[in-house]
This record gives sequence, structure tokens and C-alpha cells, in this order.
Amino acid sequence: MAYQTSCASYTSGRVGLTSATAVVADAAGREQTQHGSPLFPIACYAEDLSCFSVAWHWHEEFEFILTALGPIHVDVNKTRLTLQTGQGVFVNSGALHAVEPTEDRALLHSGVFQPRLVGGMDTVFWQKLIRPLLQPGTPPFFLLDEAVPWQRQVLLCLREAWKGVADEPFDYENRVRYHLTAALRLLITQCVSGKVKVSEQEQIASERMKQMLRYVEEHYTEELTVEKLAGCVALSESACLRSFRQFLGITPIQYVKQFRVEKAAELLRSTRLKTGEVGLECGFSDASYFIKTFREIKHCTPREYRIRFC
Repeated sequence: MAYQTSCASYTSGRVGLTSATAVVADAAGREQTQHGSPLFPIACYAEDLSCFSVAWHWHEEFEFILTALGPIHVDVNKTRLTLQTGQGVFVNSGALHAVEPTEDRALLHSGVFQPRLVGGMDTVFWQKLIRPLLQPGTPPFFLLDEAVPWQRQVLLCLREAWKGVADEPFDYENRVRYHLTAALRLLITQCVSGKVKVSEQEQIASERMKQMLRYVEEHYTEELTVEKLAGCVALSESACLRSFRQFLGITPIQYVKQFRVEKAAELLRSTRLKTGEVGLECGFSDASYFIKTFREIKHCTPREYRIRFC
């Protein structure tokens, strides 16, 4: 998962934590950002959600999100989770997801890792720990709460893995792999009996949604309409509207506005462009409309946002 730029006041001084970047995806909407290194494919993040949200996206890696200070909203496919301090969620490979702060300040710890970190396809680890999670019908996410014994154990393992990447103690690579292996072992014991039947139509609908999100990412600086979004996947406008409401709970235009505002927030934090220039860079041709839209979503003007977070 590729996060927007972190707030320096929170992430500075941490060893092993990766600087966040904007989401980069391929033609199918799959994120292309490399997390970690080829030899050790995991990256961990500490994020202050008071300065950004994570747009809808998906990737082949597994991801875990731990709430250091809640609440935070995590959307996975059609479900909105509100995580309180101490709770977490494990997001399965290929699941559409997004992260939003609530009105209060929120902090999260997250980790994104390639399944092969635990074991390649030619190993028993893949057969016993990875493959069961990648089967059709496996839950797209696992909510983790300390009140449930097995979930508390998963949270403990994931926190130890995150801490290992963050602090890099001696032999941390083996320690991290061990804790991730233990977490996956606990998860698969739950998903064997918890599979949900997914129809071919639902799979097709999910793939179309991913393609439309990718289209927004590629063309958000241009004029975007429901007609254009529907056309990129050969849908009618009404079907496009239903798809967005079904998967994201908002209209296509609302999503475009949110995406543009997040891009604008990133530019406000990372560049010295004037407010009007930022709006133009992000697809807002009218400065007044940009300020109005930004205030609706961020609850402050672009200028106030820049002063607060920069």
C-alpha cells in the first residue's frame, strides 16, 4: 500500500520505516509501488491521518493496519470498519481498500508484504500458509480485536513484525518472518470454515471497479464525467453509478472530487505552488470551486491546510 507523504513530526527518527509515496498503479489499477526490497519485500509505515487519507486501491501484497490511536475508518470492498485504538485489520491480497481519518487525530501502524516473504511457491510454507488465503471465496479481510483470544494473538504477532522492521535489531529479518508466519497460521485456521461464495458476476464487477479507479488516477487532471468512466469499461451510466454505490458507497463524481482533493493536499504539503496552481494541477479549473470543495472534504481551506501541516 502506498501512503501519501507522512507527517514528519510523527515519522521522523524512526529507523526502518519507509517514506510514503503516492499510489502508482498499472493499467488494471493494481498498485506498482515496491514495498521493501526484492530480498526482503516488506515495508512498514507510521502515519498521522490528520493530514491525509488513503484513496481506494488494491495490490497483490498482504497488508495489516494497526490502530495506534483511533478511531480510523478502513473500507474494504463493500464494508466500512471503524477501528478503535488497539484494533487492527488484515487485508487480503487483491481486496479494494481505503483509509480515512475520523474527525479526531488518528495514528496508524501498517505493514505491506509480499506473500513470498513467508515462503515461495515451491515451498511447504506457500502450500500451507499462503495458498489457503488466496483461494476464491476467502474473506477479503480479517477484523482483529484484542477481546477475542485468537485475534489478540494475531495482533501481537503483527505488532512484533512491525516493530522488527521499524527498529531493525540483530537478525530482525528472521524475527519478522517468524512473526508473520505465526500470524498467517492463526488466520488460515479461521478462513477454512469462513469462506464466502463469490459469483463470477461479482468478480467481473470487482475488476470493472478497479479499472474505473485506475482511469480516474490516470485522467484526474482532465474533465471527468460519469459517461467517460462508464465508457472505459463498456458500462451504461446507470450501471456505473450502481457499481460505485455498491462498492464505495459514493457516486463516481464524489470519488473524483475526493481523489483530486487528496492529490491537492499532497501538493500543498510537498511543493510551494500557489493555491490556484495546485487546483489547476489537480483538475480544478475554477479556484473558488477548488477552495469550496477542499473545505468540504478537509474542513479547512487549502491555505489553512498548508499552514497547519507544513
